[in-house]
Amino acid sequence: MKRSTNFRIIIVFALLFAACKSKPVVPEAETAPSPSPTQSPTATLTFTGIQADDIEHLKLSYSLEVKAPSGSRARINSWQVIIDGQDAGSAFSLNYQQGEFSPGSMIPLALNMDISALAAKGLAPKDDYAVTLITELNLSVSGQTSPLKIMAQETADFPGIQEPCFKITSIAILKAELVNTRFRVNMRIDNPNPFPLEMSGLTYELYGNGRHWANGTERNTFVINGKSAVQGDLYLIMNFIDMDRNLLNQIINLVNVNYHFIGEAQVSTGIDYLPKFKTGFDLSGYSEVLDK
Repeated sequence: MKRSTNFRIIIVFALLFAACKSKPVVPEAETAPSPSPTQSPTATLTFTGIQADDIEHLKLSYSLEVKAPSGSRARINSWQVIIDGQDAGSAFSLNYQQGEFSPGSMIPLALNMDISALAAKGLAPKDDYAVTLITELNLSVSGQTSPLKIMAQETADFPGIQEPCFKITSIAILKAELVNTRFRVNMRIDNPNPFPLEMSGLTYELYGNGRHWANGTERNTFVINGKSAVQGDLYLIMNFIDMDRNLLNQIINLVNVNYHFIGEAQVSTGIDYLPKFKTGFDLSGYSEVLDK
């Protein structure tokens, strides 16, 4: 009996010892989300489109967006325009909000482009433009002792448009009628662009040996394919009702003439930012006068 009691006591002590060695079960603590890192301030320029008053003056539109902590203030400190790796700033002017503004809103910028000024700097490409606008901004952030400097840049790629080139190849005086005579001016028109041009509403005036001779109009619309030319005849009529008959005889007997030929036409390009523009020509020279 005593032995059985001792055995039971040993079993109880063994169980108690095992219980003391086991680790207590502790409920897992909820994992707190780690704080998101503070985003660095950023500035983004987006090219939004082009408007053109004429072939020489374009306006490139941009939108500037600054992302920064609440309460920050931003200001455009400086800007630069790069074409073909060269500073072209003097050929541009930038319209923008010069005072401070709050980040988070879209700020419009208008870059005015002067093609003639670019050409004077040797920076007017023949075909396509790649105009890079770079802006530097000062950003005042709460808690910062000095403003931060952040940059934004965007490149606008678009086709350049060149005016057609006009050239007189010959002038002919056709058979005189009772009170007038006719002139035929043969003209060549070159399209230097890689895309076709459509011309319409061509008007012109001819001066010979310092006197106004005649004017005319070409009502037909014609297309000049890219990098090609057209050549054709333009006709003018000189009326002698109110002129000295001797002048008619002099003109009919001319062998050569100092001419001055001026005119204007409307040109359609099919390009969104400059679908139509007016072009003019002013040609002077010395030409043999044909009789047919």
